[in-house]
Amino acid sequence: MTAGPPGERGRSLHCARCGALNGRDFDRCIRCGAPLLAPAVHAAPARGRLDGRSLLATKILAGLTAFVFVGQMVAAHGRGLGLLSAWDASNYLRFGALLILPGASFEPFRLLSAVFVHMGVLHFAMNMMTLGMLARAAEPAVGSARFAITYVITGLFGFAASAAWNILVQPEVVCTAGASGAVFGVMGLLLGWLVRRRDPRWKDLALQAVFYIVLFGFVVNASNTGIRINNAAHIGGLISGALLGAIYAVPGRRRYEGVVNAGALAGVLACVAALALAQRSPVWRAAESLEGLSELEPPGIEERLEQP
Repeated sequence: MTAGPPGERGRSLHCARCGALNGRDFDRCIRCGAPLLAPAVHAAPARGRLDGRSLLATKILAGLTAFVFVGQMVAAHGRGLGLLSAWDASNYLRFGALLILPGASFEPFRLLSAVFVHMGVLHFAMNMMTLGMLARAAEPAVGSARFAITYVITGLFGFAASAAWNILVQPEVVCTAGASGAVFGVMGLLLGWLVRRRDPRWKDLALQAVFYIVLFGFVVNASNTGIRINNAAHIGGLISGALLGAIYAVPGRRRYEGVVNAGALAGVLACVAALALAQRSPVWRAAESLEGLSELEPPGIEERLEQP
């Protein structure tokens, strides 16, 4: 246990593993003994004007994701598809999934809109649950504005890495979506923060990141479950998040807080704009009109679910 400054001791921290409340100056959970994913308590947080303890950014981003998912469910129900069954490609593309299709025009806005689209109830639930656990430690550390910027940038970078991989390294047709590139970005944010502030807890977090990438990435892809995990998006999100975490760990000047807040607002508005453009795109209408979607789903293509 390490002692924190007087202003920090009265606050509580949720354990990401079991949810137990712990004192702000605890290194490990009093219930399950897991390391608490919090910034070094002896270092001043970089909250700025938008205090992250209310988890404002998390609520907005998770709310937007839930809004999109409800839209997906309504659209699926309208086409006679069950809520727990697999949906078709037109559903994913309509709400913003990223499509890599040789010979087709590339729609850059999907690099951002795809962060808010999910391929089923389990996919959505796992991503949002993991986001909630990590956000309890990350957003109070950096503030709501920086957290929102991190989520948007790492989600975008994750799908940019995915697109680059599937165009330059392993060309194939891919329809991919999910928030876990951004969720890995939040994990990277914590990792970069702890490393820059020389907090030894970064080692535990790094091991968790490697565990999730290996287990859910390569092991699931090697199985015969029919699920494909987008490793490129996960790794791209994690690396970009770690870079931002290292930057945020350096105390900033107050005069830049207005710019940071404006950047967060611009990021959220860009997400809304990308989702609106997806609705207006002719791609999903073309997919919907194709019987069996044979042109978009040739033999061998599999949906990539990005689950942490």
